[in-house]
Amino acid sequence: MSKRKGTGKWFKRRLTILLIPHDRSRPLRTSTSMGLIFSVLTLWMFSIAWSVVIVSREIDYRETARANRELREKAEYFAKSLAKERDLICELREMDTQLRGLLSMKNPNDIIELGGIGGPSIEDERSLALVLQSGNGLSKELFQMNLNELERESWERKQSFQEIGEFLAFKRTLSLATPSIWPSFGRVTSRYGWRYHPLTNRREFHFAVDIANLKGSPVRATADGRVVLAGWQGTYGRSVMIDHGHGFSTRYAHNSTILVKPGDKVKRGQLIALSGDTGIVTAPHLHYEVWYKGKPVDPLVYVISKPISASH
Repeated sequence: MSKRKGTGKWFKRRLTILLIPHDRSRPLRTSTSMGLIFSVLTLWMFSIAWSVVIVSREIDYRETARANRELREKAEYFAKSLAKERDLICELREMDTQLRGLLSMKNPNDIIELGGIGGPSIEDERSLALVLQSGNGLSKELFQMNLNELERESWERKQSFQEIGEFLAFKRTLSLATPSIWPSFGRVTSRYGWRYHPLTNRREFHFAVDIANLKGSPVRATADGRVVLAGWQGTYGRSVMIDHGHGFSTRYAHNSTILVKPGDKVKRGQLIALSGDTGIVTAPHLHYEVWYKGKPVDPLVYVISKPISASH
């Protein structure tokens, strides 16, 4: 009780405030209680504290608004970037289809495991449109969904173009391995098929094309490959055999001179021998055979140009 009485007396104590001007005017004198002064000071300090709180909140609000505005601008930028990337994916898909059409390739539906090749669904398009049109509340899920869709599309395009690249590489090596030029200049005296042998006059199947020419005429490889035989081969005389890969091989027989050796790699059009009349022959000529997967085939099926002269 004594403490409360002492505090009450302290608040009731009065102070005299004297204001003395610089001139000779009468001083101003006023009197107030300690309680009033304490109340004014308390109110003043509370006002300052509340002002600080209000200013802080205003600063936080403006900072948050600025951050939200920047975030929204970034989100809209990313959304537009997503749309551009999707347009690019669509162009690549059209290019993919055109390339496969030109190359007569099958559609990659059978090799793609992650969904179809038809691109984004209608629901995906609506979701992206919502992202682009919304000014507030941009959804992280919408972005993630469209990013996932783009990743899937990019993966599919990568797989498809990789397949096209492998297909083109295969076609290139197949083209280089296909015997597609004439091995020598001259006149075709005997074609692939049934004939009467010029020495025995017996009817037999001729597994080659005979090209009559002068002795020493150039003999060239008809495709890229590796020499597997270069030397004397019984009735064929001096012969060269080349393995071209992809199941193709060729034989060049009755040569007078051989210019390559086993193991040599040769290119299409490369000089490998000189024509002659070695082995069992009636006159100088080149005996040319084409084999595919272990079986003889008609060499004229693969020749892309005709010799200067050919007889039936």
